[in-house]
Amino acid sequence: MSRTFVRACTRTRTAAALLAATLGALAPLSACSDSTNASTGSVSLLLTDAPGDFTHAVVTISQIYLQGSSGRVVLLDTAVTTDLLTLANSTAELVKDAVVPAGKYNELRFVVTGGYIEVENPDGSTSIYASSPTYAGLPDGAHVTGTLQMPSYAQTGIKVTMPGNALTVSGDQKVLLVDFDVSQSFGQLAGGSGTWVMNPVITGGDIQMSGGLTVSLALDAG
Repeated sequence: MSRTFVRACTRTRTAAALLAATLGALAPLSACSDSTNASTGSVSLLLTDAPGDFTHAVVTISQIYLQGSSGRVVLLDTAVTTDLLTLANSTAELVKDAVVPAGKYNELRFVVTGGYIEVENPDGSTSIYASSPTYAGLPDGAHVTGTLQMPSYAQTGIKVTMPGNALTVSGDQKVLLVDFDVSQSFGQLAGGSGTWVMNPVITGGDIQMSGGLTVSLALDAG
């Protein structure tokens, strides 16, 4: 079927606010262990969002994993449901200090098992489109107007685009800032007003941090 997506309005971002929020989230991560094991690395994941013209954009992430030559390494296997719009110009920590074998990983994938969006109508009202009328993340008493298609994301997962198309993990701590762009990730099917499609645009950038921290304490003259 030919699909035409009606994209949301221009993406905006307050860079200074996002940077401040990111640095605030990274602060506790810098105080990691006092030694480094070269055979493993430490990976943390922060999730943020570029704002879009939606009232809500809720997803359930049931698993996050890295895929490399040595196989799959699961970073998260406990379901997390979050409203992506609450992350605009801020971050949420999904994974902290997961121990990962050193090496090169070609894929980072998010397994998304459900979700819904709430969009504004021309008359000022809103409509909800959900992956299922019984999706557990829906608010109490919600009326579902139509379907949110999420093709195969519960099985194959959503691939996160990384710089250089790969992630290298060594003995240092690796912090990944993953940007889920809501304004580019959902579109309405042309001729099918009752159906929206999730076509995720997710990018990741890494911030490498030292694996060791040395602290010196001394008494003052008193």
